Amino acid sequence: MAEISAKMVADLRKSTGSPMMDCKKALSEANGDFDEAVKILREKGMAKAAKRLSNETNHGKIFCKLSDDSRTVSMLKLTCETEPVRNTAEFNDFGEEMSQIAFSGDFSKFESEDVTAKLTEIRAKLGENITIVEYDRMEGDLVSYYIHMNFKVGVIIKLNLSDKSKSSNEVLQDLAKNLTLQIASLAPKSISSDDLDPEFVKGELEIIKGQLKEDPKNANKPDNIIEKIVEGRKGKIFAESCLLEQEYVKEKMSIKELIDSVAKEAGVDIKVDKFVRFQIGS
Repeated sequence: MAEISAKMVADLRKSTGSPMMDCKKALSEANGDFDEAVKILREKGMAKAAKRLSNETNHGKIFCKLSDDSRTVSMLKLTCETEPVRNTAEFNDFGEEMSQIAFSGDFSKFESEDVTAKLTEIRAKLGENITIVEYDRMEGDLVSYYIHMNFKVGVIIKLNLSDKSKSSNEVLQDLAKNLTLQIASLAPKSISSDDLDPEFVKGELEIIKGQLKEDPKNANKPDNIIEKIVEGRKGKIFAESCLLEQEYVKEKMSIKELIDSVAKEAGVDIKVDKFVRFQIGS
C-alpha cells in the first residue's frame, strides 16, 4: 500500500474540490494513483448527485443579460439546496454560462449531452441538487430587466413602440426599468384584464362569495344581492392582478396613466407586449 502524504491529499482536493477525507479515501483506494483517485471521486460524486435529484431546491439565483441596444434580453433561474452553495464561484460561473445559452436563444442546448454532463458534474462537485428551472428570452423594440438585490426575484419586459428609432430614448428606457420594478414588487398576473385567466377570476370570486356568506351581517341577504356585491369586487381583483390597472409603486397613479404620460412626453405610442417574472422560494 502506497503512503498517502498530506501533499497528495491537498493536491487532489485542489484539483477536484472534494472534501479532504474523501480525497484521502480515494487515494487509499487507488493505491496512491492520482488519476485513478480523480476517477473514483467523480464516480462517487456522480452517484451521490443522482441520489439528490429529488431534493428540494429553494435557494439559488436569477441571471439576466441585456444587449447593448436594449433590443434583446434573457433570464434564467438556477436553483440549489442551500444558501452557501449559491454563493460559490462554481455555482455562479455555471449560472453565467447557462445564462449565455439563454441569451443566445438556442434553448435546445439545455437538452444537449454537454449541458447534461456539466449539470451532473457541478452537482457532484457541490454535493447538491443544482437545477435549471426555467428560462426565457425576448426581442423587441425596447426590452429591460430587473433583478432584486437578493437575486431571488427577476423580471424581463418587452415594449412595442410606434417609432422604433426612439428605443434609445432615456425617458422610455427609464419607463421600461420602472415597469420591471413594479412587476417585481407587486407580481401582476397579466398585462390587462383582457388577458387575465378567467379561471383565476372565477376562483377569486368564489372565495369572495364564500367570505360574504359566512359573514353574519349578510345572513338575511338574498343570493341576487350577494351576487351583485361579488360582481362589484371584480374591479379590486383587476387592480391587484393586472399590470395596467395597478397603482404605480412610486406615485399615486395607475400604470396605464404612467405609460400614457411617458408616451405623451416622448411623442410615441407605447404598448406593453410581454413580461415574465421568476421567483425563487416564497
